[in-house]
Amino acid sequence: MLRGAPLLAMLLTLSGCANPARKAYRVALADARNDPSLCQTANFGPIGIYQPLIAQAWQKAHSTDGANAQNNSQPARETPTVTVSDLSSAPEVYIPPYSQRACHMTASVPGQPAESGFLSVVYYTHDGHVSSSLARWDSDTSISKYYDALKEKLRNGVDMNNPTLKSCLKHYPAIDHKTLDPSMQEAAVSLRAMLVRRCMANHAALQDLYQDMYFIHR
Repeated sequence: MLRGAPLLAMLLTLSGCANPARKAYRVALADARNDPSLCQTANFGPIGIYQPLIAQAWQKAHSTDGANAQNNSQPARETPTVTVSDLSSAPEVYIPPYSQRACHMTASVPGQPAESGFLSVVYYTHDGHVSSSLARWDSDTSISKYYDALKEKLRNGVDMNNPTLKSCLKHYPAIDHKTLDPSMQEAAVSLRAMLVRRCMANHAALQDLYQDMYFIHR
């Protein structure tokens, strides 16, 4: 084992050198978490520090797997150069243990129509350390479709007369989406839906517990 240690070290070094794109992606993802100048045009130029993030995220969003692909945290072998313009900062989302920063921009790739949307960097923190992170590209069009489809599901697929649901919805009131940009609308609706589902699950579990106690002690 000791004789093989230098060889192992050399192989690890070569492996790191063989994946400069992966290293650049990880460094950019780590830096984007706290960089106050994240949404600056210079950062997204051909040699900008965050070009790997927008290139990888844009490619994933336009792949057959979509932006939710399981390997979204790993860069592809070849990524396009994305030209970025009209950058602006979006409000940060901090819902421990999750956090998100985003820039709204227009992204252009040769041979493809320009898209306006959000580059988001998302982090999950565990025991004080970032456990997982990823970059996402969501066009304005895709966000609007998602939000409209979600509202339609709520109208057609939920019994709004359910007293438990009414109670949970009252406990977690909706955020006034008129004051939020599309990405914040999505975050607010998703967060509320998660809390309402948990509220209803807790209520169902409590009912089951009461029934079990009744039969045990009768």
